[in-house]
Amino acid sequence: MRRIESTDELQEYMNALLPPREPVLARLEEEAHREHIPIVDPHEGALLSLLVKIAGAKRLLELGTATGYSGIWMLRGTNGGTLTTYELDHARAERARANFAEAGLAKQALVLEENAVSGLEKLEGRFDACFIDLINSFRSEEITRRVVELCLERLDPGALLMTDNSLQQGDVLRPATQNNRNAAYYNELVARHPRLESVVIPIRDGLSVARVRD
Repeated sequence: MRRIESTDELQEYMNALLPPREPVLARLEEEAHREHIPIVDPHEGALLSLLVKIAGAKRLLELGTATGYSGIWMLRGTNGGTLTTYELDHARAERARANFAEAGLAKQALVLEENAVSGLEKLEGRFDACFIDLINSFRSEEITRRVVELCLERLDPGALLMTDNSLQQGDVLRPATQNNRNAAYYNELVARHPRLESVVIPIRDGLSVARVRD
């Protein structure tokens, strides 16, 4: 069967099938495009929300808050759940808090202003889903491995481990940058990990979705 080419026109068609976004999400999309803030697009946001809802996840962990866009999508899938999310940039963390408040999620979202790796090392608690949106920020494959270990230590059986930018626009085939190498290493690690069952979804820049085995 011939594979479908993911053109901009086809992406717009799929996005048009989504329900209208709430005002705060629509504003965040406009700001992200104008200010070049990296966020997941609405189609991937809707997928994250749906995956969280299907998994019945209530306790969410996120590495890389930015301005709160993906966090809002995921919290909408929990029906009253909570989110612990890491953002090192103070200005973005403050914007994220304001955006969570505007979305009515201020009491459900905890934005921690610290390095995600060192923060995870001292984080207590269990989680039902984790979304990693920092694969492009890790300085080495070793840090990538450490992050996976730290996340898995806090995920219960049946929990989701999801990671954005897992295909690097196809550059995982011939990784030439640290970003590319991180993603390629992560994909292989997750695919071979005995505690995980996983798949890479070719949406946007690739979304890796793994489930912790029972």
